Amino acid sequence: MSDQDTGARTIIYKRTADGGEITVGYIDATGAICRLRWGEGVPTGRVTGDGLVFRKTAHDERELGTFTADGTVRSHGLFEGGELGWVDPDGVVNQGGLIIAEEEVGRVEGPWPEAAAAALLLLFLPDDAEENKRFS
Repeated sequence: MSDQDTGARTIIYKRTADGGEITVGYIDATGAICRLRWGEGVPTGRVTGDGLVFRKTAHDERELGTFTADGTVRSHGLFEGGELGWVDPDGVVNQGGLIIAEEEVGRVEGPWPEAAAAALLLLFLPDDAEENKRFS
């Protein structure tokens, strides 16, 4: 993330069940991952220039995984660790790996597509899945 001083954001979109998309958050110029709540960005984690992704917790933060310059995203999950997916050059985010089938899950737009794809795959999608489980 070389041009952090520009103030640019990388917007994160999640694909919906009906084939549309919704904006779920963004990464700001400092590397903060923000979830959109009622039109405002709420910090929920951060990314680093060396490819690490962290989630904010009540008292500290937890490392979730990594991303590479070629767009590959890896999880540190205890049971589901390993490659989660990647971002294409056009910003399309794909989920898939050895265990799960390949699927287009969203897209990103801005100066840090690799970091934004990692935020979508490591933070936003798991949070949504957990929330859906609670309501089921």
